[in-house]
Amino acid sequence: MKKSCGIYEIKNDKWRVSYKIFAGSEELEVYLKKNKDKLCEKMTTVFYVNEYREYPNTEVRKLSFNEIARYMSER
Repeated sequence: MKKSCGIYEIKNDKWRVSYKIFAGSEELEVYLKKNKDKLCEKMTTVFYVNEYREYPNTEVRKLSFNEIARYMSER
């Protein structure tokens, strides 16, 4: 999207927690309307970077549990 995005905490109807990246609250609201079994209690980001930057030699992929735990402990 070439703009700064935020990470939101999403819970399903069984209270399983997941984290999703959205470009803004509008995109989050569209996602929640399409997925009635999901909710975002706080409706705010748990992580956000103000400035968009591109990094060379990077890739988009699913993180492992250990990577997620490390990143979340650093915030």
